[in-house]
Amino acid sequence: MINHKTSNSILLRFAAAFITFCMLLSCGEDVPVDEPNTPPPGNEDKTGIQSFTNPAEGRVITPGGETITCVLFSDASYEAELVLHSGEDGWAVMTKGDSGEKGRNNIRIVFEENDTDLERKAELLITVDGFERVSAAVFTQNPSGKTAAIEQNMFLNGYMHDILLEDYLWADEYAKLDVDLEMDYTKYLNHHLMSLGEVNIEDGGYHRANTSNPGERFIYSNIQELVATKAIETGGLGFGPIFASQITENGVMGLSIAYVHQGSPAYAAGMKRGDTIFKVNGLTLTSSNYQTYMSQLYYNPSGTYTFEFIRDADMESSYTAEVTAANYIYNPVLYSAVLSEGSHKIGYLVLENFDLNCQEFVEDIINQFAENSITDLILDLRFNPGGAVAQSRYLASAIAGTSHLDDTFVKVTFRNGNTQDWKFRGGPNDQDGLGIAKDLGLDRLYVIGSYGTASASELVINSLRGIDFPVYIYGGRTEGKNVGMTTTQTSYKGRTYLFSPITFRVANAKGFGDYPDGFPADVVVNNQNASYADDKDNLFPYSFGDWGSMGFNVALRYAYEDIIGVSHSNAPATRSASFEPIPVGHTGLKQPQHGRFGNMIYLPASQR
Repeated sequence: MINHKTSNSILLRFAAAFITFCMLLSCGEDVPVDEPNTPPPGNEDKTGIQSFTNPAEGRVITPGGETITCVLFSDASYEAELVLHSGEDGWAVMTKGDSGEKGRNNIRIVFEENDTDLERKAELLITVDGFERVSAAVFTQNPSGKTAAIEQNMFLNGYMHDILLEDYLWADEYAKLDVDLEMDYTKYLNHHLMSLGEVNIEDGGYHRANTSNPGERFIYSNIQELVATKAIETGGLGFGPIFASQITENGVMGLSIAYVHQGSPAYAAGMKRGDTIFKVNGLTLTSSNYQTYMSQLYYNPSGTYTFEFIRDADMESSYTAEVTAANYIYNPVLYSAVLSEGSHKIGYLVLENFDLNCQEFVEDIINQFAENSITDLILDLRFNPGGAVAQSRYLASAIAGTSHLDDTFVKVTFRNGNTQDWKFRGGPNDQDGLGIAKDLGLDRLYVIGSYGTASASELVINSLRGIDFPVYIYGGRTEGKNVGMTTTQTSYKGRTYLFSPITFRVANAKGFGDYPDGFPADVVVNNQNASYADDKDNLFPYSFGDWGSMGFNVALRYAYEDIIGVSHSNAPATRSASFEPIPVGHTGLKQPQHGRFGNMIYLPASQR
């Protein structure tokens, strides 16, 4: 539950900066032992050892190796011996103190890096003159697992290498590379595929000037471990991406939430898109700590958090909410509503991605739009990077209507020249498993897009334009992913990995697929350059207000004004509409069919 209180200390600045997540790694160093200056009282077991200080007592030696300096006080001269009970010769060496006179002596042991998969043990034996030999310390060193890591890398890199040689759109160029199969498999694709330069520029691209890594190259092809979980269950607080800005003159930082997932703990606590957090568990956010929380709150934390935040850029008020992280059913529908204005009933759908596991959510919204007899649809894809092509086909068929069911939705061409022609009715042989959506009776579509709109999202735009169905884009230029992946899976020592390299191109019914730079916006609210001064909405696609706040959701307001036939308002706060939020029903899950996902195709090679 949200608690509200007034505050006069909040001064919101509308000049904000995108923040790159930074992970700081610290490197350890040997720390000198705090050695006593005088010997302790004599020992009573008559070993000749008055005291022995071992800095590694109670812990293991690090796999990366380290140097340990022990301190010995003896009653007479002594001899020391280091015995290796496991591991190869020489992995631990006594470099100082193998013998010494009565009194205080330092015994230094150097442990080399353990690049094996085995635990290693060494024992330090000390014989004081006139006494029996005793075991002073046993050292255990953990394995680094390097051998296992190399074996894993060799297997997974070899798996990717063979597929890239056969199916990658630029396989001929890739075949000329001198590849390193032993390198970290998570870095293999970026290292090798980026080295092809502009040849495979369609496999990724460059981050735009207004993003967190401007000008930096990225690759679409990827490998990822498949984590076993329930089909659509996820966990955490439920926040989407987070935007940081300074909100007071004395340096207080605010974390603005891009969106909150329906059904999540944050949603249940009443938090919304645009809420700007400035205190976490009573701690005020500043330039020295906000990045830690920015990352932590997004990446599915555990535990309970108390947030203090402002809403709708209200400088006079603040709110508090307590949110406990938990598992919840994932819903890609971020917001849905019907906007009523005279004879217009406008459906508004914000969709985070196309996910076959969540097909019922999409079906439910389409059915409710049909039952409400909407006259227009604003499809907000600003945060939608793609997903299941079958589901984007399903949504596009509802928009195009029954008269276009037998028209081409997308043409797919593989490296080997094989082609597929998907209709609005369904996939190959009409068997994508999702059936035919209800006809929404539309004759045009309004899309809100950004650099985050890609892949299967762009297929909706391109497929409709291929049948001369009008599509108008608001916001900013889309990403431009006109290629797709074939996804295969392999297992290594009980763990499953999905590999998705770029293997095909897409085109619409007219044969058009040349949009590697994306689709430009017809009505630009953010031109995606490095300056915010020339934008109508300098925070887009983020916001300091909720989805239905016309004063903050500029792209929505412009689309809405064009639909109802009025000029674009210069006083956004005065524009309002009758919003009727649509709850998403959920009565059970359908088992997803094998098909395409994220411009990805789950098909054996024989069918490609």
